[in-house]
Amino acid sequence: MRSRAGSTVVATVCAMLLAGCGGGDSESSRRNGDSGGGHEDVRVSLSAAQIREAMPETLPKGVGGISRPATYEGQEAVDKCGSETGTGCSGLVASGIDGYSTFPGEGDLFWHAFSFDTAENAQVAWKAMVSRKRKEETEALKALKVSADADEVNAYCLTTDYDYSTGKDMKFYEATVMMRIEGVVVLLVGYDMPNFEVIQKLATTAAARVTAVVQGKNPDA
Repeated sequence: MRSRAGSTVVATVCAMLLAGCGGGDSESSRRNGDSGGGHEDVRVSLSAAQIREAMPETLPKGVGGISRPATYEGQEAVDKCGSETGTGCSGLVASGIDGYSTFPGEGDLFWHAFSFDTAENAQVAWKAMVSRKRKEETEALKALKVSADADEVNAYCLTTDYDYSTGKDMKFYEATVMMRIEGVVVLLVGYDMPNFEVIQKLATTAAARVTAVVQGKNPDA
């Protein structure tokens, strides 16, 4: 979590700030807690060009683009993947990143995708990333409810910070969503968002687009 001016301390749980953020914590969940089967007739992995095609184009209300999307292959892709998952990213085919701004306010949202040659290799990286991300956070985490068609989902949000200089809650909303769709791992990270709804909606859109491309369909159809 990024540092801010002044000391911060956990003040109120995010479940009380916005409906949909809260509930029991778990290390991993399938289809956000549902027991569904995997996708059928899939390609499993995506090329760099296909990752670019899967990037969200229609953004939720309150979200706008801030950066030029980029895709990577070879060692550069492995380096990007390793920095997020903490693994050697065995079987990685390509990766991609895109960034967005949230408003009102000055929040940021980042979309990452890592495509592997098999669903098994993707799952290894996904599990390692979930464990690493959650251990990196030093403050209390709450489960974030996400509705996404993914094989595995793990999402959490952080409680609000308290600003001693003003004596008020800072009301910054920060959350992380980690999904696996067959051989593709998707990571969404939001900082200083106006609410959690923006990342919840983006997660739904992101999973749907990756699923469509993995299945050989046009995500814009």
